[in-house]
Amino acid sequence: MSQRSVHDVTDWSRKFFDKVIADIEADKPLSVLRYGDGELTCMMHSKKGGGGVNYDGDLYSPILGNMIKDSIMNPTIADNFHYCLGEHCHQIGLIRDLTRDRIWNASIKFEDAFVFVHAGMDGRLQKLVDLLNQKHSIFVAPEYLQTLPIAFNERVISPKNNSFGKKDDIAKEIISKLSENETSVVVCALGMSAIPIILNLYRSNGSKHTFIDIGSVFDPYVEDGKYRSHFEKIKTKLNFKNDTGNKGRNRQASSKGAFNNDGGRKYNSHRKRKKASKRSVSEAL
Repeated sequence: MSQRSVHDVTDWSRKFFDKVIADIEADKPLSVLRYGDGELTCMMHSKKGGGGVNYDGDLYSPILGNMIKDSIMNPTIADNFHYCLGEHCHQIGLIRDLTRDRIWNASIKFEDAFVFVHAGMDGRLQKLVDLLNQKHSIFVAPEYLQTLPIAFNERVISPKNNSFGKKDDIAKEIISKLSENETSVVVCALGMSAIPIILNLYRSNGSKHTFIDIGSVFDPYVEDGKYRSHFEKIKTKLNFKNDTGNKGRNRQASSKGAFNNDGGRKYNSHRKRKKASKRSVSEAL
């Protein structure tokens, strides 16, 4: 039997996405961390060294690697805290190698790290976009993603790469923007650095607010989004038209990206980038 592709949408993935949506709808705080091969390679390099960068150009910093390792070896155990793992990490042998090196924790119950990728492919991600337009929401991401036309109440601009170096400043700014009257939904596109940042935010504010490591699902909708293989699997693109009422503080949408205004796909520039750089499957996250 052939191995399942990371792009195959599973009941496991659907079920967890439904839970995320239900909790946000009910103003129940939750936090989501996602681990792919980049995060696990960084974790492995914390013991062996080796340097290098992931698909996004983020350094495999030994300090970051140790923080990622600590998040696995000393996990946060709570009903509203969710660890997610890419199944391909088993397929390419990373879990085997980490287990051999005694830096893996098999007791963690992982959800599917491709949960938002899958939802973005078949149109279910629209439910999250609609909720972000309705709830008190905060977007934490690099400048190139800030043209995303969602009515976030607040925005925090992070460095394009290696946000880990500014993790304390980013966390402090996020905390300053959390609502005092309702549950804030904080969506983070921070690469590997999302793990220590969200962990710290959860420890101080996880009982009141939601923190989500969203990954790359919005990259197809902005001009300088990094190519991921899941772009070509998107069957239903997001509709950013919304009636935000008094919440309408979002920036103007960029009309450029992996999608044209008419919904047609415009992949040539992304494909050139992919061809020019041989990377691991981490681009899919």
